[in-house]
Amino acid sequence: MGFTLTNQSTQNMTQVPDLFIDEYIAHANGSFVKVYLFLLRQLHCSSPELTIEGMADMLSNTEADIVRALRYWEKQGILRITETEGRIEAICLLPLTSETAATEEAKISVPDAPVLPPASEETGMEDSLPEATPLADNIVPILPKRQTYSPLQAEALKKDKEIESCLSMVEALLGTTIGEGHMQLILYLMSDLGFSSELVITLYETALSRGKDKPRYIEAIALDWAKKGIRTPKEAEDEASSFHGTYKIVSTALGIKRALAPAEKRIIDRWEAFHFPAAVIEEACSRTVLQSGDINLNYTSKILEDWHKKGVTSLKDIEECDKSYFRQKTASETASVKNRSASRPANKFQNFPQRNYSQSDYEDLERQLLHQ
Repeated sequence: MGFTLTNQSTQNMTQVPDLFIDEYIAHANGSFVKVYLFLLRQLHCSSPELTIEGMADMLSNTEADIVRALRYWEKQGILRITETEGRIEAICLLPLTSETAATEEAKISVPDAPVLPPASEETGMEDSLPEATPLADNIVPILPKRQTYSPLQAEALKKDKEIESCLSMVEALLGTTIGEGHMQLILYLMSDLGFSSELVITLYETALSRGKDKPRYIEAIALDWAKKGIRTPKEAEDEASSFHGTYKIVSTALGIKRALAPAEKRIIDRWEAFHFPAAVIEEACSRTVLQSGDINLNYTSKILEDWHKKGVTSLKDIEECDKSYFRQKTASETASVKNRSASRPANKFQNFPQRNYSQSDYEDLERQLLHQ
């Protein structure tokens, strides 16, 4: 049921373009939206001289967050930045037009799977994860599409002190010179998704703790966090620890009394991308034992992968899949029986010709029996 909206306020107002609300706000990081609204408000001030430090204090963000937001909106074509030797001198808000909005809509979309660089020695297809499929009742934010930064763009972004520091820390975590795949991923996470350097470091620590260091795998985790609205290292750590409660669920369901081996944990880690509730994982484990007579986690993975492809998100969905399977099986068996009956040869005894006896034949047979 709808509702009406009225206004009794006589306070000063800041006008926000309708196109910004209609076309831009849904695609942008929340902290980026705050920066744009703040700039609109400052237009009504008598002397709108701003500093990055002052904006950061006012909006409870870091200075790097403010700079990233400004560069994001510049890239979307709704403001223009004037710089001198890397220092922001002026910002001009540009008018929003239908043409601008159409361009923005074309640039931003939600892919069915993460937009990833081609497989190479660094990306490593063996560590890839499918994009997380959210549960039907979840509200999933629209994320900016992954892009490839040109050398000039990358060089400009790397001048940001927080990004530069983050790249150095990731390099230390990896224990090797950072490659193009990792650099492009980190620029995307910090410039487009609005990840802080602390969150990026937590992301890499999480992946490395699972024995994974490929950009493809790390991006899958990052997109999952972004869709869940995870913005701080604490939230990320809570998410990781809650998932690893799955180890206990699996051990209990399969009757494993010992500690899980690293190889077994790696298999379970891959299930994170499916976002199944505990009840679904327990059911898969139960079927593993009943159908295979073993605690083969690879068998469990095949069950979960099949359910994921069929869009299963609950035990009710599994029941529907079972019903559909048995209907198809019954129909197939019925058709098979009919085909066998149609092709079966006639019984040879049924084809034996019947002899017709006359009365004289019966009399002759009787005389033979009497004279024996």
